[in-house]
Amino acid sequence: MRTTFVGWYAKSPEQLRALWDAALIVPDTNILLHLLRHSAEVRGQLMDVFERKKASLWIPYQVGIEFQRRRLDVQQHALDAYDRLGTDLTKFVNQAKDGINQYRAHPVIDIERELSALDVFQSDFQQRIAAAKARHSAEEFNASFAKVTELFEGKVGGKPSAERIAAIFKDGNDRYAKKVPPGFEDTKKAAEGGDKFGDLVIWMEMIEKAKVDKRPIIFVTDDGKSDWWHIHRGKKIGPHPALIEEFLATTGQEFHIYEPLQFLRYAAGTGSQIKEASVQKIADSIAAESETEAPSSAAERAKSQRALRTELRSKETELDGLIRSLIDLPPAPLQQATSRDDTKAALKARIGELTQLVNAIREQLTDIEGDSSA
Repeated sequence: MRTTFVGWYAKSPEQLRALWDAALIVPDTNILLHLLRHSAEVRGQLMDVFERKKASLWIPYQVGIEFQRRRLDVQQHALDAYDRLGTDLTKFVNQAKDGINQYRAHPVIDIERELSALDVFQSDFQQRIAAAKARHSAEEFNASFAKVTELFEGKVGGKPSAERIAAIFKDGNDRYAKKVPPGFEDTKKAAEGGDKFGDLVIWMEMIEKAKVDKRPIIFVTDDGKSDWWHIHRGKKIGPHPALIEEFLATTGQEFHIYEPLQFLRYAAGTGSQIKEASVQKIADSIAAESETEAPSSAAERAKSQRALRTELRSKETELDGLIRSLIDLPPAPLQQATSRDDTKAALKARIGELTQLVNAIREQLTDIEGDSSA
């Protein structure tokens, strides 16, 4: 059964060790961008891991061109952070002042003193941010970019021909319609001016590379969508089984995926100098960066999710109570049958309304969670 359904079985520790030694390591675009983001310490430790696997590194042309297109956005995002933080703090302080001003009639609180303390805090914060901005050097970013350039020198796939790209796009429409991974989750990108076939191009380039080099591939990505992963009840079980099976059938080679934290932890256990504490620090930095990359939209999604979950719990509790009331509704004497029937009908009507509302809220949550993973 294992050979028939190979994509559905997790690799053993022995298989993973053998794969780690034999495979090409292929980082996704965002993994390369992590080598430009973060503090100098985090960037240095990430770079160390990849330098130790330098002989096995390779990236598709699509990853390389996406990296080139997006690297300046990463630099600008860091520069914009100073102004965003100042704006966010001003908004926070103004909200705090509005709250404090509501207690001007309070018999004990010194309102003017507390308002003055907020002003001092804001002033100190703005001075520190201004000092940090003054220390921000483009040279450090350029040095990191130069290191990435050197690391992948001679390790980039050739540019696919226009005919090859057209064929992939044509095949992609059929694959996406049938939910064949990877990339079908990116269909909405076309409406947003994005490249919905980017992941599929990367996939096809990896397949061609594995055929030519006759080597398995380990793909490192922080793309958590279901067109790369086998996800059960919100938990990633492993690579999408269809990917493993297609890769093996097409190339005769194995395919595996690591998330950044998994990859770093495995590297820490296979001779890398990186320590577990450093792995967690890097993971925390990557997670924080992911939350701030699109702060306004992410914050709005989080706020909507919290409100909807609160409403959902309330409506589910009310629904459960009404269902119990309907079940426990005692039989009524003949002379009160009409009144009991009216009560029963009213309960059923309300249960129907709540059921529709609960289902609608659940669909809204699913849509928001889908958007946040895209």
